[in-house]
Amino acid sequence: MFARKPDRALDFGVEALGRCFAGVSAPVNRVVHICCGYPIELDQEDYPKADQQSYFALADAIEDAPIDAVSIEDAHRHNDLVLLERFRTTKVILGVIGIARTRIEPVDEISARLAQALEHIDAERLIAGPDCGLIMLDRPTAMAKLKNLVAAAKFLD
Repeated sequence: MFARKPDRALDFGVEALGRCFAGVSAPVNRVVHICCGYPIELDQEDYPKADQQSYFALADAIEDAPIDAVSIEDAHRHNDLVLLERFRTTKVILGVIGIARTRIEPVDEISARLAQALEHIDAERLIAGPDCGLIMLDRPTAMAKLKNLVAAAKFLD
């Protein structure tokens, strides 16, 4: 709910997130996903989403939180990628495939978005991923999307 209620996230949510990871040893990757919204059906375009500026409002606090990586959604609604510059040490898992769309994103489309992201963050801290969970998709569609995601990420190597 961080993106939906950034003021509350800043008031107490980020601190609570830190407490979740208290005592977790360093070899563990501490990751948080900041969801912007989830549709109730496949291919729904008009579902409620968090304010477009939520990630910007949260970026500095997330950067200072005791996490290693933040997962942000970008496929269902592109962000201003200047946002990535706000994460100076935190890895960013950038959602570049839609999780509730049956359309399978082509490799060149995914790799183009990743290339744009690399203008704002170093490759060692950028991780390509889906926007969120793939639970709404049937297995063949999810696998096809993930296959293209992997191919796009490899293309940038």
